[in-house]
Amino acid sequence: MANDENLNLSALWVWGRSSPRRLFFLLRVAWRLWRANSKRKQKQLQIDGSIPYVVAISPTMRCTYNCLGCYSRGRSDDDELTTEEIDNLFTEAEKLGVLAIVVTGGEPLLRDDMLKLLARHQRLLFIPITNGSLVTRNIAQRIGRIGNIIPLVSLEGFTTDTDERRQPGAYQAVIRAFELLRDAGACFGFAAMNTAANTEYLSTDKFIHQMIAYGCAVGFFSEYVPCGPNPKPEWTLDEATRAAFRRKVLDFSLCKPILLSQFPHDEYGQDNRCVGAGRASLHINSQGGVEPCPYIPFSRENIRQGGLLAACKSPFLRAIRKQPDLLKRKHFACALFEHRAQLEAIAQKLGARSSETKVKPEPR
Repeated sequence: MANDENLNLSALWVWGRSSPRRLFFLLRVAWRLWRANSKRKQKQLQIDGSIPYVVAISPTMRCTYNCLGCYSRGRSDDDELTTEEIDNLFTEAEKLGVLAIVVTGGEPLLRDDMLKLLARHQRLLFIPITNGSLVTRNIAQRIGRIGNIIPLVSLEGFTTDTDERRQPGAYQAVIRAFELLRDAGACFGFAAMNTAANTEYLSTDKFIHQMIAYGCAVGFFSEYVPCGPNPKPEWTLDEATRAAFRRKVLDFSLCKPILLSQFPHDEYGQDNRCVGAGRASLHINSQGGVEPCPYIPFSRENIRQGGLLAACKSPFLRAIRKQPDLLKRKHFACALFEHRAQLEAIAQKLGARSSETKVKPEPR
């Protein structure tokens, strides 16, 4: 099989040639990312730290759902970053050459200021992840007019899987969001949590063809990590199932007109190393705390004191990067989660604190 780089290029070509609109969008995004990466490399030489390619931010931990197995359950949802603070963060990210911002949560569309903020920072590529429940025709049209945003709508597969994990009617809300985004001419996709309960269906041609038919241009599979106050260890994939699913994703990528990405494989790469802890990405929680990744709720620095530059120089994140074994995964999808005990020891030593302060009730 071709190496990862050639595979990615082949997948991009299959995806781009399927629509002139997609090809134009791809070229425009590629140009922006090339300019951002050039700036990032220059800035990297000027600081004693690590500038990430990607910053994940949870602007709110509030949500319209209470999904089983969600990492954000048990997180504080008060004292959220203000509009001005998020605006300043995005401005600094542009100046430092960050390529993309993943907007997660919580449900980001609960914040009335989000779309206005994303539209204001055209030098960044934004990937908001939404459950779709708040997508209206007006919101979809606004997204369609913004040229630097690829929303991902979360689902678990078919109706039963999605509604059981989220809530009754969740699947229909996803389909309605797809239809509104498609009608608005937006470039959008799906995000699916891959668990032992739904992996068989997610790896079928039927599922991929369904997503393509609804208008999805991209798709993101994220392997379940048993985190939060009420984890579901039985959802964790075994090695054989994980390998089989990976083969299916690679096959889809070569022949289907949809651009697919899979966590952890496409993030960790051939050397099986996590890119979190500021190595290539980091997470900023809704109070501004700088965390290694969304699954590790410990932070020492806060963007409210020192901005994104302080996050890039974080001694806590640097201490994690200096221990390569902490970046290698074995049984779980997330290496940092797998080594949480060691990370807690580092956090305690360096004065990092946890943001896990509230436990939300178990749904149904």
